Amino acid sequence: MSSSLRLPALAFASLSIALSIAVLACSARTLAIFNDQHTTNAWLLPIWPNHFDLTGLKLLIGTSTGIVVLNAVAVVALFVPSMPASFTVLLSGVLSSILALVALIMPSLLNNEAPRRDTLQTWTCSWHDKSTFSGQQPPAQFSTLCHQTRFTTFTPIPMLLFQLLLLATAAYALFQSRRLTNARAHRTGGESGEMEKPLELGDYHAQPSFDTKRTVNGSPKSGVSTSVGTVPAKGALG
Repeated sequence: MSSSLRLPALAFASLSIALSIAVLACSARTLAIFNDQHTTNAWLLPIWPNHFDLTGLKLLIGTSTGIVVLNAVAVVALFVPSMPASFTVLLSGVLSSILALVALIMPSLLNNEAPRRDTLQTWTCSWHDKSTFSGQQPPAQFSTLCHQTRFTTFTPIPMLLFQLLLLATAAYALFQSRRLTNARAHRTGGESGEMEKPLELGDYHAQPSFDTKRTVNGSPKSGVSTSVGTVPAKGALG
């Protein structure tokens, strides 16, 4: 990958890592709070033990972890000369884009199941919204959990955007490298073809001739001169 494309690729990968770490931290914290407090009356789980769907949070934790790892590999490839940077970044961009797309679509689909079956976002945000209108305080940490789960739901949008930009950068780098390789091979092939061109009959070429001349005082003088001649025609050979 050329130096002019390394900086944009590094920027896109670094921003993706930062956003993925934020999503991972918020999702893990929300799930940890739920696991610690889900038996209390604030969650009303003793009445509806199977009412919550935690698939979205677990999915966000898994996809964000995968994006962090893949983009970290891409960053390493940009600084290690022995690794194929363009191909590694391209592969990382493809896989990370798929993960970001899954992280964007699946939680939204699960949130649409409410109120038949709630996610932590729909449940905590519904309590937060009702408490806001009624003037009462929501259960402890519900307001924070609502904001954090909303953050994890919408942050995959810029994550996907950065992954697509990283993918486009790597694809352009591969295209540019392939074009330069083909141009270099074409130029090298043309030069070697000219050097190996056979000499044909009738081509002009220089032939050395040895002439012996006499000087004014009669002493011989030998010299080498170059005369231009032609290769005799085919019928005159022999």
